[in-house]
Parts: sequence; structure tokens; C-alpha cells
Amino acid sequence: MNIQRSNLVAALLLAFMLLGSMAASAAPHPFEFHADARMQHERFGPIDQAYGYMNVMTDANGNGSITVMFSNGSGLDLEQFNARVKFLDTAGAIIKEEYFDCWMDAEGLREAIECKVTKPVSLSSFESVEVDFYLSDIDDSNATALVY
Repeated sequence: MNIQRSNLVAALLLAFMLLGSMAASAAPHPFEFHADARMQHERFGPIDQAYGYMNVMTDANGNGSITVMFSNGSGLDLEQFNARVKFLDTAGAIIKEEYFDCWMDAEGLREAIECKVTKPVSLSSFESVEVDFYLSDIDDSNATALVY
């Protein structure tokens, strides 16, 4: 009876240890993540025909790149398009963040104007990725372009 109880206790301890180790696991490498959204402004909200796209890719060692692309078909002229990419641990705390920005001119706009920015990333352990796309520095003269 004591041998069976010892075996049961050992099996339960092993199961709890395995469960604990799974909860602490990170995103597997190679890793790929995509996100896109309409650009937002703190005061004016979502901006029509202004978009952001982000792609994170890593190799088996956690080395890779973050590529952010912006598209301005809104008619907003000389505005700053921004992205904040956050790498989070299992508790949701930020372990690394990168900022991207691009000034975009829409003068003489016939088609959407695009901008692409790429940065290297080397991060062997993270749980998830989040991105915030936003516009900044919209002056009052351009704000009239947002009213439809």
C-alpha cells in the first residue's frame, strides 16, 4: 500500500512539474507574426485610408527582423505615421519594445503613398507580440481633411 501511495505522489509531483514548465514556455522559433490596422489619432480617432502593417519573423535562434509598412491614401499631408511593437513575457510585461515612424507627404496624391521600415531583432524568449499603430502631429490645417 505504501509503495502505491509513493508511486501516486511521485506521479502527481511529476505532472505538476510538467504543467509548470509548460506555462513558462515561450513563443517557438522560428516565429512569424503579422498585424494590420487602420491608423488612429488620439484626438480624431480612426483615419480613413491610412493603414499600418507589421511583420515579425525570427529564425531558430531568435534572430530576425521587424518590418513595418504604412500606407497613406487619406490626403493627410506631411504627417507622422507611427508603430510601437511590444514583445511580452508570459505575465504580459514588456520585455522589449521598438518604435517605428515615417513622415508621409500626400501632396498631389493620386494613389496611396507607402513607407517601409525594417529593423533587426534578436530575442530568444518572449510569449507574444503586440503592435499599436497611430498618427501624431496632425496640425489644425490638416485636421479639416479628416472631416468627411
